Formats: sequence, C-alpha cells, structure tokens
Amino acid sequence: MTVNIASPDLPLLTYAGGIATIRLNRPLFSNWVRDEDLRWILSTLLALDADPAVKVVVLTANTGGQARPVFCGGYEITEANPEARDALFTTTTTALAQLRPVTLCALSGSVYGPALDLVLACDIRVAVSGATIHLPMEMSPLNSKSFYARVGRHLGIDGARRAFLSGNAISAEELGARGVFEGVVRPDAFDGYVSTLARQIATLEARTIQSVKQALDAALPG
Repeated sequence: MTVNIASPDLPLLTYAGGIATIRLNRPLFSNWVRDEDLRWILSTLLALDADPAVKVVVLTANTGGQARPVFCGGYEITEANPEARDALFTTTTTALAQLRPVTLCALSGSVYGPALDLVLACDIRVAVSGATIHLPMEMSPLNSKSFYARVGRHLGIDGARRAFLSGNAISAEELGARGVFEGVVRPDAFDGYVSTLARQIATLEARTIQSVKQALDAALPG
C-alpha cells in the first residue's frame, strides 16, 4: 500500500506485511528536511505507533537522479521562533527514538548536519557503501541536547568533537567498524539487504521486541 499525499515532495509512506517505510522525497534538493516534513513525520510516527499491526518502521530517502546519493542534506529552517524550531525537531526525533515498532534507518546516501539525528534515533542502521556523515558547526544550528547526546553516545566524545569542530567527513565504513551501522552494503545489494533485514525483524514476537527495547533504554546512561 502506498499513501498518496497532496504535496509531491513531502515524505512518502508505504506499508506491507507489517513493515511501514517512510521515504524522504525531495531528491532534486538533496532531501533537505523542512518544518512541514517534520510535522508530517511526527504525525505519521504517532499513527504508526498506535497501530499494532506495524512491527517495523524503515526510514530511508529517494536518491533517484542525484549525481552522488544524499540521504538528507540538512534541516532547512523555516520556523522564525528558535524555541518552536528546536522543540519541533527534538519532539520528532524523540518520537522516533521512543517508537514501539523497531525502527530501521536505511541510509541510502550521505547525511549532513542535524539530519543525522534522524539516523541515530533509529534502533538499527544500515548504510550504503560510500556514504559520508558531515557535521560542520555552521550546519548544526539547533539547540537540541538530545541531538548532541546521541552523537556523543554513538561516535564517542572524541569522535563527536572531531566531527563538529573539524568539519571533516566521516565515512559510513568507519562508523560501521564502530558498530554504528549493522551493515555497510554496496549499492547494488543495498535494497535487497534492507528488505531482508526488515522482514526478518517483522517475524519477531511483539512482546519480545518491547521487552528488549525497554531493557536497552533503561540501560542507557542518562
């Protein structure tokens, strides 16, 4: 099932076999996320969370027509009120991190700035080989404690300092070696790998999934 939406560049939602896929859909503009995208994602996450038939939520992006695949080029700020802007972003990524279904990020290209929080908020992450992560300070305007905490937790404090303060890209392969990604997969095998993994997760018993997620969340520092 594909959910049709009025605006052609808002994210797309597809659903089949207990697996819901949210796909960023602004490929000609490097899949930049805007406030309306975050509102759409947030409302969609809440609806999926309330549907017991949904066992897996895959977050990915349309990279068709791009010279170099970009999962998300950043967060285009359109909200004038800084507090409202930060609250919208934090509320969306927090909802993703706390979702009842298992969340799987299929990183289909490079990611820039605070958009990385959408990736790290997922339970499991798979990256296409050659993808890079960019966190230059000028692209990180959000006052989001959860964003910085997630980057520090996954990259380590020294890795986070390096990423933010040097502005140098970090390869998916390097982060895969650190365990940030479940797999780093060549482009021709990427979609099949993600599909197989999502179906595998969807066969797990719902109560087991919830008990494991709750136990892991309780074990996290802070």
